[in-house]
Amino acid sequence: MLCYSLFMQPSKTDEWRVIESLLPSGWRDAARAQKAFRRARYIDDPADLLRLILYHAVNDGGLRETVAQARASGIAELSQVALLKRLRTSGDWLSWIGAGLCSDLREASRIPEGLRPRVIDSTTVQGPASKGIEWRIHYALDLVTLNCDWYEVTDGHGAEMLERTPMRPGDVIIADRNYLSRRGATAAIDAGAHLLVRLKWHHTPMQDERGRRFNALSHAKRLAVGEVGSWKASLVIGKDSHMVPGRVVATKMPAPVASMARRRAVRESQKKCRSLDPRTLDAAQFVMVFTTLPEEILGATDVLELYRYRWQVELAFKRMKQLLRLGRLPHKDPIAAKTWIQAKLVVALLLETLYRNAIAFSPWGYRFAKLPPRAAN
Repeated sequence: MLCYSLFMQPSKTDEWRVIESLLPSGWRDAARAQKAFRRARYIDDPADLLRLILYHAVNDGGLRETVAQARASGIAELSQVALLKRLRTSGDWLSWIGAGLCSDLREASRIPEGLRPRVIDSTTVQGPASKGIEWRIHYALDLVTLNCDWYEVTDGHGAEMLERTPMRPGDVIIADRNYLSRRGATAAIDAGAHLLVRLKWHHTPMQDERGRRFNALSHAKRLAVGEVGSWKASLVIGKDSHMVPGRVVATKMPAPVASMARRRAVRESQKKCRSLDPRTLDAAQFVMVFTTLPEEILGATDVLELYRYRWQVELAFKRMKQLLRLGRLPHKDPIAAKTWIQAKLVVALLLETLYRNAIAFSPWGYRFAKLPPRAAN
């Protein structure tokens, strides 16, 4: 009902003006520049096209119900085929809108030390009757505001890489095991950002203060349950032995939690039909992270406490898949499918913007001064 009230009311009630006030400046011109709206055929205005696409993204009825609701609401008269063609040409426009919404959220408040903790992760989307990964959504979550401040949609082959993410000085990039690499670490350091990334037992090469090879698991094995260890270590970047100085922080988990982690590792190896390395089971007992944050800014225990908040991005994915039903595509057409994903993410960003504005400015979540004039009937 909420999505219907926002996107598909009869045009004379004009609650759509609230949505327009939240969109990035120049979104109408971008519809033409991105070739989503070339001529006024069936649909007279880019706003009506956006309403249709967003409604289609949040509605379970498919193309047929979307065009029927558009006709009943007096927004547009078009066929299912015509709407499908508009979906196929609107992906770049929706990506532009999403980037603008993310940019606004990225300028949100920082923690007092001038650092901004951001969690980087990805989630997958499957198509109709698909048994594999067809699309991957790369996502950055600002831990101060709990808002998405960047995303990118790739096909299933799009790897999880830190260097995909826009970074700036003061960012603290928090990421899981798959993200630490020489190229990603270099991108973060060049941008002036700090790293806080979990380690595998076979992590990127490191050296200790004496120039000896450093292995995180070998050091973590000395820890008792609940004990926190911290060791200075540097990432080895490139053939010229360029170093990224930092430290490894680790702790040993309680037996019940470690047992669950080992069972997950066994299931994952069985699912992928791979033999399980014994060191994977050993590493499952520990949380080991590499960080470039100086100790005077964040102690070892506080580093692990901050890493715990990485779970917030998992909750964000769960909300999108359960509430916005992002997990399964209704389209077999790959171009329309990508547009559908972009539309879902735009809806999620609009809802985040409404919520943030409601907290920061007013209970209704928007400013009257930004509302466009009501369209004449």
